[in-house]
Amino acid sequence: MYEFNGITMWSLQALAIDFAIIIALFVSLKFIKGWVSNLHANDEITERDNFAFGISFAGGLVALAIVLTGISSGAFAPSLQQEALQMGGYGLLAILLIKLGHFFQDKVALRKVSLHDEIVKGNATASLIDFGHVVSVAIVIRSALFWVATEGWYGLPIVVVSFIIANLVLLLVSQYRVQLFKRTNRSGDCLQQAILDDNLAVGIRYAGFLIGSALALTAASGLAPYAADNLAASLGYWAMCAFISILVFIALHLVTIKIILSGSDISDEVNRQKNVGVAAISAAISFAIGVTMATLLGA
Repeated sequence: MYEFNGITMWSLQALAIDFAIIIALFVSLKFIKGWVSNLHANDEITERDNFAFGISFAGGLVALAIVLTGISSGAFAPSLQQEALQMGGYGLLAILLIKLGHFFQDKVALRKVSLHDEIVKGNATASLIDFGHVVSVAIVIRSALFWVATEGWYGLPIVVVSFIIANLVLLLVSQYRVQLFKRTNRSGDCLQQAILDDNLAVGIRYAGFLIGSALALTAASGLAPYAADNLAASLGYWAMCAFISILVFIALHLVTIKIILSGSDISDEVNRQKNVGVAAISAAISFAIGVTMATLLGA
């Protein structure tokens, strides 16, 4: 069989099938987004020029792409039919898990505000927070896929369970930000009120912190051992490592931002003065620490 740099004609066929399914999944996401939102995606994006809806939809595309990198990695299935079934099946599962995790974060972490209603109104802050939610959920799903060292469908249950654990940890992160906002905000408003007021700086900082936390959480995949013959212990180690990784991330973020923005009242700049520049720096620090932890410690 013809082979070039390890790539055979058979693997090219498998790649073609994977790309076709991936494109189909991206296209289907548009219709799923419109169906879930009870809106027509094209009308919102091109007719109403709904900037917020566009950001939210873009977040879904980014999230799906992140998860698909976890699905498409590793060896091909034994047959082209099985490769297509696994790629399509895991892709649809990814969309379902993203939507479930997204719903969980929206309805539990920020239950006093409807992000969907605000996005329909064109609230850019709500769309940024929505972007942070869906991308952070996708990152933890990808991490779970890489952690489970099992090919085929056998690793599916452990991926789902680790996804649930990771979302609970992310909920703690969200509640940390909510409580921190309440404690440091001089006007006494809550984070949900800042979203309703379309405080763009708050949205940027919150989304950046959540994505950075999800990246840091992936360090658990490199720290926790995975043993197929002892799944309970593996999940226990993974949950413990995930929680510790988040604590380390929060500590490093606090120290780093205090040094970089020394002498500034960061909370006042973001919450009251709506300083987008300070918020962007805070989000960048969150991402930098998270991606560093993921690179150095992750699987």
